[in-house]
Amino acid sequence: MKIRSTWTLAPTWTLALFPLATLDLVFFVLPMLIMAVASVLVIQEFHVVFEFTAANYLFFFKNPLYATILAKTALLATVVTACCLVISYPFAFFLTKLPKRVRNIMLVLVILPFWTSYLLRVYAWVTILGEHGLVNRVLMGVGAIDEPLRILLYNNYAVVLVSVYLYIPYCALVLYTSLERLNPSLLTAAMDLGAPPWRVFVHVMLPLTLPGIFTSFIFVFVPMLGEYVTPTLVGGARGMLIVNVVVSQFQALRFGIGAAMVFVIAGLTLGIILVLRRLAKLEEIFGGRQ
Repeated sequence: MKIRSTWTLAPTWTLALFPLATLDLVFFVLPMLIMAVASVLVIQEFHVVFEFTAANYLFFFKNPLYATILAKTALLATVVTACCLVISYPFAFFLTKLPKRVRNIMLVLVILPFWTSYLLRVYAWVTILGEHGLVNRVLMGVGAIDEPLRILLYNNYAVVLVSVYLYIPYCALVLYTSLERLNPSLLTAAMDLGAPPWRVFVHVMLPLTLPGIFTSFIFVFVPMLGEYVTPTLVGGARGMLIVNVVVSQFQALRFGIGAAMVFVIAGLTLGIILVLRRLAKLEEIFGGRQ
């Protein structure tokens, strides 16, 4: 009877996974396969020559401007991720110490920005940092400046500021989940053994919450590498990131070069994640490998 019931349930699980597998296949796997093929073909506007070539990748790597923009994108993504972690970690720890009712209210406030359109939130910062925005009006009202500041918008600093605002909720929620699962008795035991607070944090608290930090890194760093709206609206020409270059290639009908750039970014992202995963030794933390 057990064997028969197992075989009976197998098709049910297959049918349950079929819609999700279909969506992944149609909207992720198939487009990536098309991009992979396009990145190694000779494509002139809409004319495709079925001849394999590495020219699309060489065009990217031989152009120092593209490498500079890619490095700048990775640097800004790292800065944004670091800022989100530094701000979110103590905030998430503070949440775990609040009474349950107050904690629930604070969590609602954290996810409140998700109820508003992403595009609308970015546009709001344009009105705040703009030449006639809120910041300049306040500074001029108190007599701190005589004319509006033009350095608040359309630069890398504006991209970092707005991106930190956008991604802090993701980081805070993940870290809160990790800190909530932390056994407080471990911290108490370390302090009872004479460890100062900074040692308790470095040697006990930080390693035990490393999976949450790693997940927060993925939730912030990876989307930042593919960020397009924020640098377009608040970065301008000086705040341009690598995805803006990719979009410009597709708009210029350079599909092969654009596809090659996409895979360079994907390879960079995957490489960074694998390196961090190895350095963090998550298998040992999860108990999967000794």
